[in-house]
Amino acid sequence: MAVISFVLPSGDDGSLAGPTKVVSQTRQTMPDNGVMFAGLSGDSGGHVKAVVATDPSALTIEDLGTSSAGIRWFRLTRRHPGHLRVDAKDHRGFVLAAFLLIIKPFSNDGPPVINLPKASGPMEFEIDPDDARHPNLINVHVSTPKDDADYIDRRMTGIGYNIYLFGFHVVCSGLELPVYVPDTLVDLSLTKAEPIDGKVYDSIEQAQAAIRAAPQRAGGPARFAYYRGAGGAVIAPTVFSPATTPRIIATYFGARRLYATYVENEMVGLAIGIVGGLVIRAIVGRILRASNEDPFEPPGNPPKTTLPPAVERLKTTATDLQNKNPVRTVEVLTKPATFRHTLTASPQQMSYARIEMEGSMRLSTGGNAHYGEGVYAWPANRPGSGTYIDIEVPPGTGVETLNVAGTKWVRLLPPQGNTLPVRIVGTNMPKADIEFGRKMVRLPGPSRKP
Repeated sequence: MAVISFVLPSGDDGSLAGPTKVVSQTRQTMPDNGVMFAGLSGDSGGHVKAVVATDPSALTIEDLGTSSAGIRWFRLTRRHPGHLRVDAKDHRGFVLAAFLLIIKPFSNDGPPVINLPKASGPMEFEIDPDDARHPNLINVHVSTPKDDADYIDRRMTGIGYNIYLFGFHVVCSGLELPVYVPDTLVDLSLTKAEPIDGKVYDSIEQAQAAIRAAPQRAGGPARFAYYRGAGGAVIAPTVFSPATTPRIIATYFGARRLYATYVENEMVGLAIGIVGGLVIRAIVGRILRASNEDPFEPPGNPPKTTLPPAVERLKTTATDLQNKNPVRTVEVLTKPATFRHTLTASPQQMSYARIEMEGSMRLSTGGNAHYGEGVYAWPANRPGSGTYIDIEVPPGTGVETLNVAGTKWVRLLPPQGNTLPVRIVGTNMPKADIEFGRKMVRLPGPSRKP
């Protein structure tokens, strides 16, 4: 989506057809005549559904339509003095662009008084509604993102933990599905941190870019920023730590202690989380309800986080060459399991016979392995798979189920080696073709195994 910005006419004559200047995130003053023309640029997709003032009683906003230059113009007319913000919002109420507007009093208004509370850190200002009993009093209240009702540490009601998650789940009030927080966003040793500002960025990428652009402070505490995550449902910090999310971390440590008492091998959701602006689609293991304990590592041994070799191999070899963004789930087989493999090598008869004779299948790699190295197959008994073999694979095999737009198949990997042990237990290949293939692989020749 293009960058949406507020603009003002910049030409000497104030013409709406002339040059403009971007005024988003700036402070502007209402002209003495009490009328201002402000435009919106970059909204060719029609994402802005409303342009409103934080104090509607101080300002009238009229939509004048869109000019030939693609700028949507508004007339802002003064009603009484004040300090307010003009917001462009989408259909969900999210602010896409904004600027501050100072409306100075006329000579007969009397000087306005602004009640400005004190704060010790970065903050956001909101203009409260006017009090008719005190017409010259502008009431301002201060808020920080961590005080917002949507801040994830405030909305957290429980933590789900499982070592195969490579992170943890945050169960939040008002959300049907939990939010996934990967290990890459967690720093359990961070006890002092400060936000770079009081702004809530639209994405983690914007928040991280703002951190890099912020002035460096030698010897100061670690810096972080706030952003909208989980599809905009929550406000999250760029790092989860005792300093930024104390309730979540305290509950997380409790969940780890609980998990240490048992071991589960269950289907585990990977690769969908707060980073991508989505929520996890499956929850695994037990949930520990919210805790307000000390957000620091308690004494005692935490659970071991060593992954089974096949899971580690699936994790490190995962790719997405076609940018399909599959939902991945992982398990390690504790007993033999059967899958359906479509024979694609030519001739199929020889392919069947080689697999039967060798008792194994070679792993797909490189450009033929769209989602990572391994043997690709369908779930058992899948219809319409062409010429297929049903293969039984042994315990210890790593199984990654790939779900793309409702279509599921699996990537199979042994703990080590470049072949997967298999046993053919079924096929739809005619018996005559099977016998022909067996004869082919047993014929002497430089490219055939005797």
